[in-house]
Amino acid sequence: MIKQYIKQALQTLRENRLTSVISILGTTLSVAMILVVVLQFQIRQAEYSPVSNRSRMLYVQGINARSKQGNDNNNTGLSVQVARECFYPLTSVEAVSMKAYDNLVVSLPGKRLFDEYQVIYTDPAFWKVFDFRFLHGQPFTEADFNSGLPNVVISDYLAWRLFNTTDAVGHELLLNNLMECRVAGVVARPTKAVTDTFADVWLPYTCNSAYTESRNCDGICGSFSAVILARSTLDFDTIGDEIQKLTARYNDSKADYILSIGKPLTTLERTLGNGGNYSENRIGWMEYLRTTGLVLLFLLLVPTLNLTGIVQSSIQKRRSEMGLRMAFGATGGRLFTQMVSENLVITLIGGLAGILLSVALLYFGRSFLLSGDTVITFGMIFQPYLFVAALFFTLLINLLSSGLPAWHMSRGQIVESLKDENK
Repeated sequence: MIKQYIKQALQTLRENRLTSVISILGTTLSVAMILVVVLQFQIRQAEYSPVSNRSRMLYVQGINARSKQGNDNNNTGLSVQVARECFYPLTSVEAVSMKAYDNLVVSLPGKRLFDEYQVIYTDPAFWKVFDFRFLHGQPFTEADFNSGLPNVVISDYLAWRLFNTTDAVGHELLLNNLMECRVAGVVARPTKAVTDTFADVWLPYTCNSAYTESRNCDGICGSFSAVILARSTLDFDTIGDEIQKLTARYNDSKADYILSIGKPLTTLERTLGNGGNYSENRIGWMEYLRTTGLVLLFLLLVPTLNLTGIVQSSIQKRRSEMGLRMAFGATGGRLFTQMVSENLVITLIGGLAGILLSVALLYFGRSFLLSGDTVITFGMIFQPYLFVAALFFTLLINLLSSGLPAWHMSRGQIVESLKDENK
């Protein structure tokens, strides 16, 4: 029976080419626009290098430092002091890393350049939390970090710009024409879609005293955020509780300020829109759907309403056929199934085209939809639930656009149309 429905749908496509093309284009545009929204969400949530362990990551974007007199309240980043007292001692984690961003001029000894590149000041655990692909060399070591040696990791993009080769290990460079650094390793440049990892230079924060000697807010306020890699998602609550215990012990040693650290964010919570500095208010699915859900509903309903009119017109042309089938014993349910199944072929074609169009729109519009000239990889886009989402929206469009006209036709006195046809 299904095979017969497919044959009938293909025959309808050939007989009503203009109507069919309009139906397919409407479905394609609807699915493509919806999937662009879904893909943006997916890229911030899916696991791929260098964030292959995203499901086990937790984030502390900021903290709150409040004076005990109540005359000063700061939502800010973490200091190295807070990192050493409240994060590095964590025992329920696989790794915890601190990172701070800057934009610095990168040049060569004896050759002054003026181009700025993004720099991440971090620690050796950064390379455990994130899985970068090293092309040459290795990360800076624990000994480099403890000694404050400016041994750096650079991207292959920067290596080509400076040295015309990716094998730049051992070469020297200058940061802001002042700090002499030695290249310890070269990695494949990460995508800009992952702001946690994107940079062209990574170096120990211990080589810059501006990051290690914070005196603001009694040593609490700083420029860092924390990324925690849990052994399992089951440890998330344990990690949060341990952070609160370490914070309470740290506050006992403070005379003027009180440190508050909120519950660490999961990757999903950040994707929903949580982030920035310290905040106890969390955005959940309901808040997210109030905004994004309305956009998806609009993108779904407008083309569907147009398609409904086209499908209704197509079904009206077949009233005599449906009346004849009912006269020979076909039930309303059988006619409903036939009409919806035939239209499903058209919507599936449009759904497949919508997937391809959404990928093309995301790729060519990445500077607007994502962060700058973002590199888009196969692993970022082609996740299993992309096709599940595409199939879901395609079936939903098919049901909304063809279901109501088909239901109305199957329940009507279609046999009466035979009399009109004979007249």
